[in-house]
Amino acid sequence: MPGSSWRWVRYVFLFLLIIAVAGSGLLWGAYLHFSKGLPPLYGLADYRPSLVTRVYARDYQLLGEFFFQRRQFVRMNEVPRLLVNAFLAIEDSKYFQHPGVDLLGIFRAAFANLRAGRVVQGASTITQQVAKTFLLSSVKSIDRKVKEIILALRIDQEFSKEEILELYVNQIYMGAGAYGVGAAARIYFDRDVSELTLGQMALLAGLPKAPNHYSPWRYPENAQKRQRLVLNRMAEVGFITQADADAAAAEPLGLARPQEPIESVAPHYLEHVRRTIVGDWGEGQLYKAGLDVYTPLDPVLQGYAQDAVRHGLVDYDRRHGYRGPLSHLDKVKDTAVRQGWLTSKQVTEFSSVSKYVIGLVVGVESRRAKVLLGSGKEVELPLEGVVWARKRLDEKKRPGKVMGSAIKAVSDVVQAGDVILLDPPDGKRKSYFLAQDPEAESALISLDPHTGQVLAMVGGYDFDRSEFNRATQGQRQPGSSFKPFIYAAALDSVLTPVSLIDDSPMPLAYRDPVTGQRKVWRAQNYEHKFYGPTTVRVGLVHSRNLVTIRILKRVGMGTAIPFLKRFGFDIPDYRQDLSLALGTLGFTPLKMASAYAVFANGGKLVEPVVIARVQDRFGRTVHRHRGGDCLLCHESVGRNEGVLSEQPENKEEESAAFGKPVLDPATVYQVISLMKGVITNGTGQLAKKLQRPLAGKTGTTNGLRDAWFVGFSPSLVTAVWVGMDDNTGLGQKESGGRAALPIWVDYMGKALKDIPVTDFPVPKGIVLEEIDAETGMLPSEATAHRVMEAFKPGQSPLSAESRDPAASEAGTGGAPVVGNGFY
Repeated sequence: MPGSSWRWVRYVFLFLLIIAVAGSGLLWGAYLHFSKGLPPLYGLADYRPSLVTRVYARDYQLLGEFFFQRRQFVRMNEVPRLLVNAFLAIEDSKYFQHPGVDLLGIFRAAFANLRAGRVVQGASTITQQVAKTFLLSSVKSIDRKVKEIILALRIDQEFSKEEILELYVNQIYMGAGAYGVGAAARIYFDRDVSELTLGQMALLAGLPKAPNHYSPWRYPENAQKRQRLVLNRMAEVGFITQADADAAAAEPLGLARPQEPIESVAPHYLEHVRRTIVGDWGEGQLYKAGLDVYTPLDPVLQGYAQDAVRHGLVDYDRRHGYRGPLSHLDKVKDTAVRQGWLTSKQVTEFSSVSKYVIGLVVGVESRRAKVLLGSGKEVELPLEGVVWARKRLDEKKRPGKVMGSAIKAVSDVVQAGDVILLDPPDGKRKSYFLAQDPEAESALISLDPHTGQVLAMVGGYDFDRSEFNRATQGQRQPGSSFKPFIYAAALDSVLTPVSLIDDSPMPLAYRDPVTGQRKVWRAQNYEHKFYGPTTVRVGLVHSRNLVTIRILKRVGMGTAIPFLKRFGFDIPDYRQDLSLALGTLGFTPLKMASAYAVFANGGKLVEPVVIARVQDRFGRTVHRHRGGDCLLCHESVGRNEGVLSEQPENKEEESAAFGKPVLDPATVYQVISLMKGVITNGTGQLAKKLQRPLAGKTGTTNGLRDAWFVGFSPSLVTAVWVGMDDNTGLGQKESGGRAALPIWVDYMGKALKDIPVTDFPVPKGIVLEEIDAETGMLPSEATAHRVMEAFKPGQSPLSAESRDPAASEAGTGGAPVVGNGFY
């Protein structure tokens, strides 16, 4: 019988051996099956997470962020050990003991889930979570789970435990748009990860399981229960004492306010930066690379610019009357109607860049109206708050935007049930005023003429209303603001500031490019008058159209077109005609401002700079504009290899970095002198109130469709445009001097208030001589307006004989230099 017993033992042993071999074969086959097509691990070794690109102003103020995932990468040695232990305690307490997979944990979780009849316990280790997050989809299936286990085993063999943890703490999603502990610490607590308390660490560690369910803002009770669970687990596994856990749970969380989307200081500027980066480097670099982009934008000047544009547009709009309520409700005395309005989207989704509030008129008397605000508060709208709101008459019946009769009672303007906008009281007044958002749009661009740095940019009244950037994308006719370039071409070649030009009718034949028909163009002055012989100075100061056309004709297209290209203007062949003298070809305000910078800086063309420097995620400077903010550039020296070699090596190179000479400084000064006259005695006299040397030019196009003022001081050049997006007219008398110049003056007055008053430097060779500003001759006792005229060598004031057309045409008048005659 003993032999029989051993025989059974052998049979059992063989049976078990066969089962083991078969099981091993099955496992090996399953391993081979599920291993097919598994992603390689080299992506983990070269981990480059999607990071946030941040855009900064010149004072390092954050302007905006671009990202697919909000993440701030932190090295493992920068993560507090207690925070790591908090994650280990709640997610994977045996992390340092298992080979990437906790088999006992898997069996334990499977048994618990079977008993409960549903999933109540998980068993994924941190390594498995890394495998799933980086290398697999989130689809729940047995196939994906097996692959996850295989990858976790491989990852544990290829990487150290600390390396795996670094991947984990930077990749996990923690709610509120935050990926990784660095971004989560900043979003939830507005702290660096190194500054977190134990209680805050425990709260963060509890988030990955269900970030929305445990959100401390939305569900604070759930978050605190989860935090307590993490703290107790930390005490249970020995990371902290129970007393530490109790103390941390009792402390206030110190939550930051929920982060709203960044209200950009300069939304159109930021969008221009975004478009530039996408165009130059692609969307991947912008949204994933974690760049730090430094711009020359000055937030203080930007604030002045936005205020000036908004105030200017509101003032313009009020000059043209009230367009009526936003909408109208019936039965506003009914409480249900009022309550329904208060909860409507019109109220709950209302916003205004001008800080207006929305209101419902609930009662009207002769001297006042009662208005229910969207906040539920009831206020009074007095008569003084509506006197501006004269009715806007039908423009088709009467040309121009004409207003009706004066307002004598509040009931002339609003009725019960009207939904209106109100301008709240401020420091200047104590009552509410009726308001409306303007129909017109505007753009302002302001730059440093010596470096090209764009310091302020406003692309429209409200970015939320229209993202279109009129400062950089809007090609609008500059009108007379283009004339200085025509005058510069003449002064650089054939004329002097006192040369006489005939201001008289000048019919011009041309061929219509569309129909091919021959037509006649009869240009007019703005005043619809002609003034006869006119000096170059008077022609520009008073913006005489016929004078400018004759000047361009005298210079010739063959000379004028190459000359204009020096300023960066691209003139297509089909537009090279005399109408160019009146600014009939469209340009952006940015182009106009950069071209005017040539005058302001003494004759150099500088490239506009909107991005001064770009650093990658490692702090290395990968792009720097030579004309950018050198303060920012120099501060990077010593931190980044290779930056020193980017600095100009000599004065010539440094000079070239800030523009190339394109115009004789003497010609520049003559043009500046003429444009100073525009402000002191011409169409830009409103700017005299700033009481400092300034130069500039108004611009108005046919039909009052575009209003411009482009001007500068020795240190700042600014272009302002006002118009309608649909290219309709602005209305009666809305010229550049009325619609655009007030915005320019408002902005420049604030921008220059702390800048010392300096005049434009007089270049070598220029001689200043007092003349009669109207005649161009030496002054006499009868001279009403004298001016110091700028002459180049060989030029001089007009003589009496040179004002005689016959003498001039015979070549006997004026100084020996060509151009003192009559044309």
